[in-house]
Amino acid sequence: MSRKPRRERDRGRMRRLILDAARQLFVREGFDNVSMRRIAGAIDYSPAAIYRYFSNKREILSTLRAEGFDRYVAGQRARVREHSDVLARMRVEGVAYLRFAMEEPEYYQLMFCTDCSEVDLEGDLAASSLESHDLFQETVEQAVAAGLFGEADADVVAFALWSGVHGLAQLIRSGRVAVLAGDVDVETLVAGIVDFMLRPGRCGGGEAK
Repeated sequence: MSRKPRRERDRGRMRRLILDAARQLFVREGFDNVSMRRIAGAIDYSPAAIYRYFSNKREILSTLRAEGFDRYVAGQRARVREHSDVLARMRVEGVAYLRFAMEEPEYYQLMFCTDCSEVDLEGDLAASSLESHDLFQETVEQAVAAGLFGEADADVVAFALWSGVHGLAQLIRSGRVAVLAGDVDVETLVAGIVDFMLRPGRCGGGEAK
């Protein structure tokens, strides 16, 4: 085995250690309360040496955020291919967003609950997040064009739906839905809520075309 592949493999392992340690620290303590020295200390690594892999903690957070969106957008692409009916796709997407929040809570927090000033919003590390937004926006625009939301502006509809599903995700993550819903299956409840939010004619529109 040549020395170059080994070095690359070792470098990849070290980057992974840094990212995993930083993800836990950012989620637990918040971006402002975590320093490069803290991240290095979590893996018993030299504070100076960590800069060989990342220039600053903003790059680390942006990389983690990109990893999360890479995972999420792969599912979005599949759902676009699998659901030609726009209403069905929106229902499935709403439930998928909530399921992602429950199954990938650390990535979800770094993707959707961090300040935009803390991450890169342009460039390679933002590419998957922008694709995710574009896929969602395209679906909403198709729904508006189909008359599902009457004369409402597509941007208004997009933010209204996202706000509703995101707020529900926060209630689920905080444990409030589980406490207040009693013995009701949370996923069944979530699916019903998403159906209620997207029911045809809710905003004066008709059935999907």
